[in-house]
Amino acid sequence: MMLKVAKLGIAIAAVLAWIVPAAYAGVPDVGQSFYVPQRGTVGTPIEGTSALAFFRSCPGNDATPGNARIKVVVRDVNANGIAGIAAADICLLFNGGTPAQSFSGVGADSVIANSQYNQTPLCPDVRCVQADDQTDATGTTYITFLGSAAGSPGIGVRNPFRRWGHYDTEIPVFVLGFKISGRLTTTSANGTYALRIKSYDMTGGTGTVPLNSGETVSLADLNSVVGNFGLANILTYWRDFDTDGAVALSDVNQIVGHFGHNCVTPP
Repeated sequence: MMLKVAKLGIAIAAVLAWIVPAAYAGVPDVGQSFYVPQRGTVGTPIEGTSALAFFRSCPGNDATPGNARIKVVVRDVNANGIAGIAAADICLLFNGGTPAQSFSGVGADSVIANSQYNQTPLCPDVRCVQADDQTDATGTTYITFLGSAAGSPGIGVRNPFRRWGHYDTEIPVFVLGFKISGRLTTTSANGTYALRIKSYDMTGGTGTVPLNSGETVSLADLNSVVGNFGLANILTYWRDFDTDGAVALSDVNQIVGHFGHNCVTPP
């Protein structure tokens, strides 16, 4: 009898040893999962600091060239890629607005993406900038900032409904509710990069300001760039759109090209 019980115990332990790892296999491990800044083609991407010069945005969503994106890699505790995670479960996460506008939560709280304070023209409520596609067999997908066409993950195609303003010191990336870390390159360590996207809309809509002053590239934004011309310090980081270390004529020309853009312009 005792031998039978012992054998039964061994059998149960063997079953549990088989079941428990399988249960964890579909759960993202934040120590193994990560995202990486990229631009260029998917087959031969440019990663790291060389990609960041294209990490800029406009409320018109027409300012992120070169397939600027992040590569997202989702792995389980055994470092195996998790395939088939839906695109909608992989997000750049926004609150929608600032604490002064009564927004709260775990998303970026300095990015402005709401219709409550931006009614004329009416702006979309953006909370999740989702992945281009579900994760593949290696647990990999992309979030291309401009948007993408179905079946072409990592290749930028403008989505006219993906509009937001301002910026944040970190835009968090979440997968199935888990916040994952950034790497400057695929071979770097977790925590070596935090996602930032510069915006031509730098001044409006970040506090208890009048309605309809956010999510637009205004004269205040233009003056902010011109007023920092030739400077290079922490305050001008967000005005240095090409990330060459200083606010120069190239940066002024960029914002002039987007002057007046908002949630309906360009359509």
